[in-house]
Amino acid sequence: MAKEIKITLIKSLIINTVKNETYRRGQIIKASDDKNSVVAFHEQAGDEQYHMAIIDRGIYTQVEELKSRLSGFLVNDGNLAEDPLISSEERTGYIDILLLVSDRFINGYTKTIARLAQKFVEDRIIYLWWLNTDKELAALYLNLSEEDMKGITGCLATKTAPSAPEYHFPTAIILRYPINLESAPDAVMTPDNKDIIDLQALYSVPRIINKGDDTEISYTLTGENGKMPIDDIVVRCDDNCCNPFLKGGTWCLRGVRTGFTVVTLFSRHDDTVFNKFVVRIV
Repeated sequence: MAKEIKITLIKSLIINTVKNETYRRGQIIKASDDKNSVVAFHEQAGDEQYHMAIIDRGIYTQVEELKSRLSGFLVNDGNLAEDPLISSEERTGYIDILLLVSDRFINGYTKTIARLAQKFVEDRIIYLWWLNTDKELAALYLNLSEEDMKGITGCLATKTAPSAPEYHFPTAIILRYPINLESAPDAVMTPDNKDIIDLQALYSVPRIINKGDDTEISYTLTGENGKMPIDDIVVRCDDNCCNPFLKGGTWCLRGVRTGFTVVTLFSRHDDTVFNKFVVRIV
């Protein structure tokens, strides 16, 4: 099972953050030496057209980097998501990233992931901004972006405990009446006493039905710790003189021709949970 969450990035906030961080760097350069005003101007991501073009390109390349990182993480963590769907759409200054995550994902982390994803894109753009002019400063923001990604993947990897099964499977089948209740004692088949059923004894006291008749099989299921289990029972006959079929959710037997057959009831989910009786068609 999986569910979809949406991570929204605000383009204007990314641009303003990059401008503010680079402006602060430019001011430091000018404060240290007034003659470096030209250097400071180029260090700052201002409103100049070529500055904005660099930032705009950086936003889309780093959103793609974010998507690639998330996709790789989701695919490699088999316990997290199935067939991760990641897509983005820009509308009125917003970029949406859709993630298909495990239904055990803690929804309280959605906003945290969104904030970290926004910061990841910002730090990556600033890293690239200074990559050619200040290697040390670029390395600082590269490390910050990696910390952002660790936080994102940490949120995605934190899941709630598996929920308890809503339904329980049977642990035993108690036959109530196949046909003639008085013809043989009911046998209970459980993992602990499965050897008590003796087919030879069952053949000596078969349940009798007439050819052409339909007869219901009635049984009671026992569940783990006394809890009501689901009815996952299947019926098989080892001879086609008798055919089992479902009628309104109830298993029935139809006599086709004279003969004997062993009828087995068993759970689809546990090979040790079954019961048998013998039918004679007359």
